[in-house]
Amino acid sequence: MTITHTAILNSKWAWAGLLTAALLSASSCSNGSSATKPPPPPVVEVATVEQKDVPIYSEWIGTLDGFVNADIKAQVSGYLLKQDYTEGSFVSKGQLLFEIDPRPFQAVLDQAIGRLAEANGQLSQAQAQVAQAQAQVLVAEANQTRAQLDENRYIPLARQQAITQ
Repeated sequence: MTITHTAILNSKWAWAGLLTAALLSASSCSNGSSATKPPPPPVVEVATVEQKDVPIYSEWIGTLDGFVNADIKAQVSGYLLKQDYTEGSFVSKGQLLFEIDPRPFQAVLDQAIGRLAEANGQLSQAQAQVAQAQAQVLVAEANQTRAQLDENRYIPLARQQAITQ
């Protein structure tokens, strides 16, 4: 008897099919003891019915608009320290609404005062220099006048050869 290659392959497939069928039949047979029990019924609260008036509530989404709406525009920039009014209250013209941190403005004011003092010092120094220059001009004019007087006195003497040259 000769066994061919196709006969061996067919017998292998036959054994594989037989083994698969056996495994499937074994796994499908199970005991009824391992089945899960159904869950218990849910707990339900019961209330008695009574007749009475119930208020009706309604909720709406909306936007409120004031009788007069004013735009608030800052005249300076800075950090807010305090809000001096309550929302929805009436405000009058000129009323203080917000308080802004004064420290940056105080620093700028102090710098300006310092620059003013420096400019006043420079002005005083320039005025002193002008006064000194005017004094020097007066001294120079006095020296020129004295030189002119000396010249007026020595020229006639020099012509008469009364002085040495």
